[in-house]
Amino acid sequence: MDDAIGWACCAAVCAAFAVAAALAGHDVGFRLRALPGRVREDWVPSVPLVLRLLDAALESGVSIPRALRAVGACCAGPCAEAFSAVCDELAAGASWDDAWTCARDEPRIAAIAATLRATLREPWNEGVAAGARIGATMEQLETTERMEIERAASRLSVRLLLPMGLCFLPAFLCIAVIPTIISFAR
Repeated sequence: MDDAIGWACCAAVCAAFAVAAALAGHDVGFRLRALPGRVREDWVPSVPLVLRLLDAALESGVSIPRALRAVGACCAGPCAEAFSAVCDELAAGASWDDAWTCARDEPRIAAIAATLRATLREPWNEGVAAGARIGATMEQLETTERMEIERAASRLSVRLLLPMGLCFLPAFLCIAVIPTIISFAR
């Protein structure tokens, strides 16, 4: 009988939270739309995020310029402006490399623009599927990032050796060596 009352109380609390959430009417989308504009405009996404968004857009069957425009709209700020300019240049008949010159002018997204230009050059020029190229680029970026993390970790271990030695050596001397010497001296 006690278990039934416990479960009934738990169900009542859960129902109360559900009703309160429904009455509040604030969902995640509302909170994201309520963010100040300056936060979204200054935000520059990472290269892997842009590649994943672009891969999802291209897998839905849209063209490369339309996918770039959609990803730019999702990222807002400098990405939206640069990707829109690239799409406009491509629509005007510019070559692939010439279309990306306008995106190189924005220093905050230069790395993103260079990666996308190199990744999508073959799919644009030769008409091959972009998914494999995007996957290979993401794998290469992950490998590079992993190598940088391992390199930084190895440098950190070398840099920590001296302070650790300076802290532990006196403690070792005070706790182990000096009492041993004093006990042998007696």
